[in-house]
Amino acid sequence: MKLVVMNYYIGMHLDVKEMLDKLGLCTYTRVPEVEGRISCGEPREDSHVWPGSNSAMFVWVDDPQAEELLSAIESFNEKVHGEGVDAYLVEVSRRVMAKKPEKKSVDHSS
Repeated sequence: MKLVVMNYYIGMHLDVKEMLDKLGLCTYTRVPEVEGRISCGEPREDSHVWPGSNSAMFVWVDDPQAEELLSAIESFNEKVHGEGVDAYLVEVSRRVMAKKPEKKSVDHSS
């Protein structure tokens, strides 16, 4: 299990969400407005001096999905000019879920 932490300009949220949807990733937490500076831009501190905000998103994925997501982020960053997504990959040693996924039953009758 991995955690991908993403930081990006708030105006890019629909693009980021579309990226997750295309990969079938639906387990995430979003912090809609954070202050800071990502690698490719000016600081965003929601002030008169540094207007605007960034967003942060935490996406929990299985190991193979982590590489797919990072590759998708790299491709996205190559297409946009002046903005992009900073992403960090973190190993998750343990997870406790509010609801366990339902086990799919296998039909052995055929």
